[in-house]
Amino acid sequence: MNDEAHTDQPVLLEAAAIEGFWQAFAYDERNLALLPEQEFVTKANEILARYAPELALELEHADGSLFKRLVISAHGNTEQFENAMALVRAAPSLPGYKVQAFRTRTLGSDFSMGMNGFELACSDVLVAHYDAGGVVGLELSFEKIIPQDMLDHARHMSFIMLDHVLGEWDFAVRVGPVDFVEAFSQGVSGAEPLSVFPAIFDAFLRDEMGRSYRFPKGDDDRWTVFEVRQRDAHEDAPADLLSLRIGANAVATRADLAHYLEVVMPVGTQDELDAAKQVQESLQTLWEPMEQGILAFSRLNGEGELVSGYYIENPLSAVPQVHAAAQQYAESLDVEVSAMFDPSWQEFCALYAATGPRPEGGAA
Repeated sequence: MNDEAHTDQPVLLEAAAIEGFWQAFAYDERNLALLPEQEFVTKANEILARYAPELALELEHADGSLFKRLVISAHGNTEQFENAMALVRAAPSLPGYKVQAFRTRTLGSDFSMGMNGFELACSDVLVAHYDAGGVVGLELSFEKIIPQDMLDHARHMSFIMLDHVLGEWDFAVRVGPVDFVEAFSQGVSGAEPLSVFPAIFDAFLRDEMGRSYRFPKGDDDRWTVFEVRQRDAHEDAPADLLSLRIGANAVATRADLAHYLEVVMPVGTQDELDAAKQVQESLQTLWEPMEQGILAFSRLNGEGELVSGYYIENPLSAVPQVHAAAQQYAESLDVEVSAMFDPSWQEFCALYAATGPRPEGGAA
């Protein structure tokens, strides 16, 4: 068995940097708590910048809660999302605070903001939406007349408002293309004020795109099978057999399943294929009951390999578990494992959008 495992992901914060930040923050927390809120945030960010300069710390209040929320934000930069999540996982117990990753939605979406002498309200921005291949595409227009010299400024403000209205994860991960238009395109839905868009956005994800964010069970856990060929493949080349888990779409883009893990096993004989499938099924049994991972698709390619694509919670623990399963069920096979941070589920959504969901499995 080949014990090679590699990851393809942005540079992660070192454990020493994460520990150093929380030690410094905890040491100064009593003094920070005596400061006015804005000064608290400024001083806390000065500490954070020494250890994680691409991240920011914000303070949020929850209605009716005795706790304040310390929010670790990546300013919508998905390349830093994994670092924000790692920082939160390592947070110590801080009396009076709850620590979370990413800005939440602004309560009460009908607000205004002013920048450089120009004011824009959420009700001034109209939003239409559509399915952009597994993410939500948006078209934006303005309800009121915007002076030509302020148009770019108003568009920039609209992006800031979208981030606050939808929250950092939804806007950065679940929203795809955003275009400003004078007239909305055919085929888009909505054209409603941004102030009422969060409920429309949630309903579209749930009802039209099938994102319940619950693991598929029973009749909802459907698969479909296709024969596929590379565009440049010779006409006599054997086709790949792609088994796509339609039901996995329900949990696509869940924040706790943000890593794509791929397992490749050679299957030149029926015995090797049976052994590889045992590995695949054992990992499902290990991860899916606790919702730590899900098998999203399986591909038996013409080169004699079984490729299994999972979305998982923690690659640091998952990769050794793959090798342990391979050692148990397929000791003679050379198993290759790779993992990458893919919060938008691009690997799955590309297949899902290209093939389209089918009511029942079948060849295409």
